[in-house]
Amino acid sequence: MLLYDEFKQIDIRHMEPNEIITNIGTFVLPLVTAAAGWLAGRRKQKNDFLHDLQSSINLLSSENKRLLEEITSANNEIIALRKENEELKASVDHLCSENTVLKDEIRQLKISLKH
Repeated sequence: MLLYDEFKQIDIRHMEPNEIITNIGTFVLPLVTAAAGWLAGRRKQKNDFLHDLQSSINLLSSENKRLLEEITSANNEIIALRKENEELKASVDHLCSENTVLKDEIRQLKISLKH
């Protein structure tokens, strides 16, 4: 309020050119520098925010890459275990068939021994 009252009392018509420049510098320059400072601060704030967002994106991206590698490794292990399981099932089936044949032979031998 004090600056406004002082500004109202200034009569430019009765001033020397250097007094006009001094008064403009006294009243206008602080407003201009304040506006420039605010704009620069606002821009820096936005840049800091964008930098923080980019850092978060980079962190999430590297974590996502690590998790994908773990998932790929786990899937490869699952595939290998399924293959091994199928091989073991085939082996058990073969042994069951062989066991059935041997049981038949034993039964036949028992019958022939009785006669």
